[in-house]
Amino acid sequence: MPVALESKQAEIADALRTVAINSAYNASRALSKWFKRGVRLTSDGFATMPIADVAGCAGSPDAAVVAAHLRLEGDLTGDVLLVFPEMAALRLVDLMIGASEGTSKAIGELEASCIQETGNIVGSSFTNCIANWLRIGCIPAAPTVVHDLACAVIEPLLIGQATNGDEALVSTTEFELDGRQMEWYFLFLPSAESMKIMRSRSSEEELRKNALHTIAINGAFDASRAMSKWLHRGVKLTTEGFERIPLSRIYDPDRASDSVVALHLELSSQLHGHSLMVMSRTTASELVDILMHQPPGTTCTLDEMGRSCLQETGNIISSSFINSWAKWLEISSEPQPPQIYEDMLGPIMQSVIVEQAQVSDEVFLARTSFTVDGRWLDWEFYLLPTPSSLRLIEMSLS
Repeated sequence: MPVALESKQAEIADALRTVAINSAYNASRALSKWFKRGVRLTSDGFATMPIADVAGCAGSPDAAVVAAHLRLEGDLTGDVLLVFPEMAALRLVDLMIGASEGTSKAIGELEASCIQETGNIVGSSFTNCIANWLRIGCIPAAPTVVHDLACAVIEPLLIGQATNGDEALVSTTEFELDGRQMEWYFLFLPSAESMKIMRSRSSEEELRKNALHTIAINGAFDASRAMSKWLHRGVKLTTEGFERIPLSRIYDPDRASDSVVALHLELSSQLHGHSLMVMSRTTASELVDILMHQPPGTTCTLDEMGRSCLQETGNIISSSFINSWAKWLEISSEPQPPQIYEDMLGPIMQSVIVEQAQVSDEVFLARTSFTVDGRWLDWEFYLLPTPSSLRLIEMSLS
């Protein structure tokens, strides 16, 4: 295979991995809202597969499956198939209707309706993420549900796909709710034109942006779950992703006199450097009130209990972001307990700049919003890697 072609295919694979992870994250949020409790959907990425091999990807051709089929219209065209092994489909229905496992025995009208709604949520999340990546429009049609042998469900679509293209995208997806897990398969059979657009959009710059977005939202998702478990109520952390910025832009000099609270972590193991979570003093006080179930405005100064609450929050959120980086880089990291500082923004950031300037002139910034009980707060999270860790990051983004 020519080097240029091999490199291009690797770029597409990297881009599709990022798209699949982002899609699973978006589907998790939509399913959690629907179930009214935490759902986690994970995907390791899309595999580009020859049409001839797709029929066997969901198991034996003679195995019974339940599938939700969506036809795509608009600029992104093709077919989407969410394929559940029959037992996985019945277990999913039990979860959806709040029944004990094993209650559902057959796919009837109610069961098909549950699978249809799941297919609509998951299929739309994945296809919308693909369309956003490609910067084109997509209109998923309402899903239809088919219960049959795998060969009878998949092969008719493959026959039609063979006239449009010779490849399909396959993602094995894991669903987790209330400690129960199951796997299903997401198949995307793009038209030849849609596959052509995918290849043209897999530029290095796009890959970098997608990677930085994925790392940040996965960290935010894990932090949301951990904070929700800690507070025993729904917490949502959102971010638009990490930005790579020059050290000189780490803060606005016009804000130097702003009173802030900063949570600083030192990183060890294979990911070296520091992280810094910075929020205004007002935000810190509001956050303490939320964490301690107090009316707004109760906290005026940070006492020992308030500082402890902020440190635990910094530990959860910073560790979630850092672990997301480590997972992406396929290395380990051991964040140390956070140190808390109260001061004006200028002195805090100047000390960071002086220290970081000795090892690197770049940092990664994620602007983050925290939402709970209809209240939202904003802060900034910085990753300040050492040169060796920055090289690892650059290699992963190139």
